[in-house]
Amino acid sequence: METDSAILEEKMELLKETADFMPCVVVVHQLEPFTPIYMSEKGLSKLGIKQKELQEIGADYHKRFFNNEDMTNFLKKMEALLANQDPEETFSFFQQVKFKKRKEWVWHLSSVRIFHQSKDGIPTHTCTTAIPIDQMKHIPNKAERLLAENMFFNQNLEHFLNLGDREKEVLKLVAMGESSVKIAEKLFISVETVSTHRKNIKQKLGIKSSYEFTKYAYAFDLI
Repeated sequence: METDSAILEEKMELLKETADFMPCVVVVHQLEPFTPIYMSEKGLSKLGIKQKELQEIGADYHKRFFNNEDMTNFLKKMEALLANQDPEETFSFFQQVKFKKRKEWVWHLSSVRIFHQSKDGIPTHTCTTAIPIDQMKHIPNKAERLLAENMFFNQNLEHFLNLGDREKEVLKLVAMGESSVKIAEKLFISVETVSTHRKNIKQKLGIKSSYEFTKYAYAFDLI
């Protein structure tokens, strides 16, 4: 019977035989500790490093080559993936990578799945594929907006959760451009009550303009 390490080695050899033919960068991470153990040549060339150096960098790899401003969202997805222990499950995300000869970040669309599990089903390694999207018209700008929205969501979630259900309804309608009179008619409440809700929303969220109502509404999927 093959040992767990022998099975992993076989998988790695099969991956290495095909990874450089794929139209993407392929990376394998071990989970304990979370460090890269393999990257296809396409990725190594863009980063300006060798395979041995990649392994020596270890956990500092992400700090050195990636914009980690939106790690909270990534970590939540990774935790769910590992908890489910399903080798067929994947999740995708946008990430910014620093290439050797580029001053600006390069946006990538990446996908992750479990690459190897121990005999008792515990994930031990993941595999990531990454495709640069900086040449795709409009996509990098949309990714920038998505990153900003995710950061806004994470930074303001606690404040948003302080709102009551009625306050969320008012927030949504204000963001949609409805007047206090129209809001009162739709919610079957008085204009004075609408004004009170608006005042309370502003205080709880620190809102100072109509634009900020809209920003909250979009970030928290009210509209």
